[in-house]
Amino acid sequence: MQLLEFIETVNLAAKPEVERAMLLCFYHYKENRETVYTMTNISLWLEECNFNKPNTSRLKDHLTKGKGKSFLLSKTAKGAIEFVPAVRQVLERDYGALWVDTVTIKSNDELIEEAKFCERRAFLTRLIQQINFTYGHNCYDACAVLMRRLFEVLLVLAYQQKGIESDITKPDGSHKMLDGIVKDAIQNKTLGIPARISKNFEAFREVGNNSAHSITYTAGKLDIDNIVRDYRVMMEDLYNRAGLM
Repeated sequence: MQLLEFIETVNLAAKPEVERAMLLCFYHYKENRETVYTMTNISLWLEECNFNKPNTSRLKDHLTKGKGKSFLLSKTAKGAIEFVPAVRQVLERDYGALWVDTVTIKSNDELIEEAKFCERRAFLTRLIQQINFTYGHNCYDACAVLMRRLFEVLLVLAYQQKGIESDITKPDGSHKMLDGIVKDAIQNKTLGIPARISKNFEAFREVGNNSAHSITYTAGKLDIDNIVRDYRVMMEDLYNRAGLM
C-alpha cells in the first residue's frame, strides 16, 4: 500500500500526534516488517507526511507511559520502542484488511502463455490469469468453467469483428447459448474457422459444462491436459479473427 493511500484511508491528518505516530509505526510494520522503532525514525515519518516535527522526548513519554501506553521500551535496541503486543493486535484487527489484496491474481503461464495472450483487453487478461491460477492450484472444475467462458467470449468477439454478431443474437438482443454459437461457428462461412480447429469446439464446451452442471462430476488435471493443446490453437485463431493479434 502506498503511504499516501494509507494516510487518506485512515484520515491521519485528523488524528492526534500520538495516534499518528502509532499508525505510522503500524504502516511500516505491515510494509517492511519493522518491529522496533526509533524516535528519530518516527519523527522523520511524521515530517514526511507533512506534519510538524514533534518534541521526541514528550512524544516518547506519551507512547510508552501511563495506562493507555501503546509501546514498550525495546529490550533489543537501546532507546527504541516496540508495540505492546495487544495494541498491535488491535491495529491488525482494525486496519489489517487494508493490506488484503482483492485485485491481483498471481499466475505465471501455468496453462496459457500470458505474454502472448494477455494485455489485449483487460477482461481477457483477468480471465486468462484466473485460468492459470486455478490450474496451478489444482482447482480443475473452476479452471474448466473459466476456459469455457473464455472460449465463449472469444467466439463472440470474433463475430463482432467480422460484423456478423446478428448471426448469434436472439430476438431479445441477447446472445444465443454457447451450444447455439458453436453450431453456427462450425458452419459459418463468413467466420471461416477451419474444420481442424472447429472440430474441437464441442470438447471445449463440454468440459466446462460438466464442471458447471453435473452434480457428481469433478474435473481432474487430465481433463484439462487432454484439451489444452487444441485449446491454445483455438485461442490463437480466434484472437486473430477478433482482431486481437
